Amino acid sequence: MSSWPKYSIQEVYDKIKGDKQKVIWDKMVWNRLSVPKHRFISWMAVQSKLQTTAKLAQVGISTSDRCLICHNGAEDHVHLFFQCEYSERCLNDLKRWLGITSSSSTLQELIRWLKRTKQSKFVKQVFYAGLAALLYYVWQARNSSYWNALIPSVEATGKQIRAIVKIRIGTVTTTED
Repeated sequence: MSSWPKYSIQEVYDKIKGDKQKVIWDKMVWNRLSVPKHRFISWMAVQSKLQTTAKLAQVGISTSDRCLICHNGAEDHVHLFFQCEYSERCLNDLKRWLGITSSSSTLQELIRWLKRTKQSKFVKQVFYAGLAALLYYVWQARNSSYWNALIPSVEATGKQIRAIVKIRIGTVTTTED
């Protein structure tokens, strides 16, 4: 009997699972306080999978790679989240509202900062919900710019984000009682 190999369920599981890269964005994307459609757009954004004009221009679908909101740079994920003047102003509005002190100016840096910040789990979830809403509404503003030639004001976007985050927190916390 001692010549039989040692069997471990954990080892079998690890072999099946394979080597997966650790991600820093999981808590932000799959946060229970975030609205499901915000989660989906966040998931796409953190992986740079949204169909920006820069991506569309690379494959010949778009004639221009310019940002549809500010027209100042190539619309890739780094520009759209948060080098574009509009999204940067929206981010600063969100930071002021939530009391986020980070000077991070890219999505990845901001997620890293939020993950490391010394806040309670609930406060971090509120931060994540706000960021997910911001990604969603920036993407929505970008699409509105293309389809309707209309970009909402930073103030209107900020007001919408604050309202939806407050409603979502109220909904999730009251259903848990």
